[in-house]
Amino acid sequence: MTSSPIARRELLRYSAGGVAALPFALNVISGSTPSESPAPSQASQRSTPHRPRHYGVVYDVGLRYGPEGLSVEPFDEDLVRHDIHSIASELHANAIRIEGEVIDRLVTATRIAHAAGLTVYFNPWKMNAGLDETRSYVAQAAQAAERLRREGVDIVFLVGCELTIFTDGIYPGASYAERGAWLGEQARLAYTPPGSPEALKTLAEKAELLNETLRSYVVAVRRNFQGVVSYAAGLWEDVDWSPFDIVGLDAYRDSQTEKEYRAIFKRHRKHGKPIAATEFGCCKYVGAGARGAGGFSVLQGANPDGTGIWADGVVPTRDEAEQAEYIGTQIDLMTDSKVDALFVFEFSKPVLPTGEGAKDLDMASFAIVSSYPASDPRSQQMPPWKRTEGFRRVSEIFARFAAETGSGR
Repeated sequence: MTSSPIARRELLRYSAGGVAALPFALNVISGSTPSESPAPSQASQRSTPHRPRHYGVVYDVGLRYGPEGLSVEPFDEDLVRHDIHSIASELHANAIRIEGEVIDRLVTATRIAHAAGLTVYFNPWKMNAGLDETRSYVAQAAQAAERLRREGVDIVFLVGCELTIFTDGIYPGASYAERGAWLGEQARLAYTPPGSPEALKTLAEKAELLNETLRSYVVAVRRNFQGVVSYAAGLWEDVDWSPFDIVGLDAYRDSQTEKEYRAIFKRHRKHGKPIAATEFGCCKYVGAGARGAGGFSVLQGANPDGTGIWADGVVPTRDEAEQAEYIGTQIDLMTDSKVDALFVFEFSKPVLPTGEGAKDLDMASFAIVSSYPASDPRSQQMPPWKRTEGFRRVSEIFARFAAETGSGR
């Protein structure tokens, strides 16, 4: 038995503005799961005048979730070129968020994206490193980003993503799973009546440590990079946005009502800065929409024969339409909320290939293309994936954006 390499997101997604406010979704704290997906948005029933300036997908060039190695291996430049061409031409995106640990890979993919006419949100990401090591790493990445900027690349630098969970040194714990569990317990203590003042104080102290860390990272980055700087924040993180040019939010929706979801963006308008939904999305099975960012949790690992280890021994029912509807609904709500940039999570996840029945690990993936397993001859073709209903829905929406803003591809 092997562990899952892609525990991408923790279940806790607080819709309140940082840990100082009561979360809307207390069912997440208690561990219960909504029985239905969020209802289709009323915004889809009318013409929405606002269109985001940037719209695209998240593209992974290799992250190190654990000792298994990088999430993309090998790094195939021809495949990256094909993928990014598809993102620009078939999805009609005008931007892309490129995330990964190896700076050379980020640079290569960014140049390809620039050649395809895309704005790049450049996201160097060394998981589970300490705070000082991460600061040095992002400063080094900033040097590479500045060279790209001087080459003419339209680039936004992300100093990190959800540092409280994915970096060692803010929340206690030796892994992102342990840090997420700590956050869950502190939230339970703080927000379950009558509430713990000690837990609230601890969370506030951790929020201040996060902001001290972010400020130091921005200083290190700006020494080397003269462009636009942002950060991809978890919704539970109470970020001081004053050092940044763009407010970046990983804007997953699970049990929030439409009003509560819109309130996330309305609350951050007070900063007077553009808002980017740096990622959002859901998986591809019945009930995935209601789980939002925690959708991956139905898959707990993989057996040697390629079958998944599914929660409670129950294999989900594949449902690409649920993912497509989720993405479309959230984009409606974001455009209605005048979000300035949005990125669907994510384009592909080859470590979670598709298959039949219990071998369909792709159901627990947020990807909008389904990768073929190594045992399938189609994995040797170009591309080694197939389009999903989510892919087609994103293409339709982005094509409309492009047409309405006069930037059609």
